[in-house]
Amino acid sequence: MRTYLFQKEIRLDVGVENLARGKVHSTSALLDSGANGIFIDQVWAEQIGLPLVKLETSIPVYNVDGTLNAGGCITHKCSFVVEYQGHRKRVTAEATQLGKINLILGWTWLFKHKS
Repeated sequence: MRTYLFQKEIRLDVGVENLARGKVHSTSALLDSGANGIFIDQVWAEQIGLPLVKLETSIPVYNVDGTLNAGGCITHKCSFVVEYQGHRKRVTAEATQLGKINLILGWTWLFKHKS
């Protein structure tokens, strides 16, 4: 998911809205141009009640050095609304083990918000 480990990280304070319940959960999202999508920590997604949808085909996760990630394959996705500075955007994220980060906004997020 990440192409390089940066010494400085860009974090955005965002809201994650559960579409089924309408409740917004605040979190710090990592903005990462090296990530090829949007990713959410599966444990956190379950804790805040986001409905997870099983993927038809699991997606392998590779580390920067090309080895398979110990967290295993991505097997689920979920949809929710990201709120940032008054803007709201519905997104679909792959759910995986992110450790201390709840949300990674990668290339697809940056492409949609380039202006």
